[in-house]
Amino acid sequence: MLKSQIEAQGDAFLKSGGFSERLTGKRVEAREQQRDADAPECPLCGKGMRRRKSAKGDFWGCSGYPECKGTRPA
Repeated sequence: MLKSQIEAQGDAFLKSGGFSERLTGKRVEAREQQRDADAPECPLCGKGMRRRKSAKGDFWGCSGYPECKGTRPA
């Protein structure tokens, strides 16, 4: 009985657009809006680039990653 109640609540939560699903959507939306005005074009595909961080420092990475692996130093 408890298992069926938990499943029913879980289904109702997901149907109403569960919190984590909405949060993921907002995060994706924010990342899409994260465009630098001074961002260069990718040397391989021509798409805009995004500033990225790595252990070796900042760099520009293609917004088309993982299809395009174009990078430039920051």
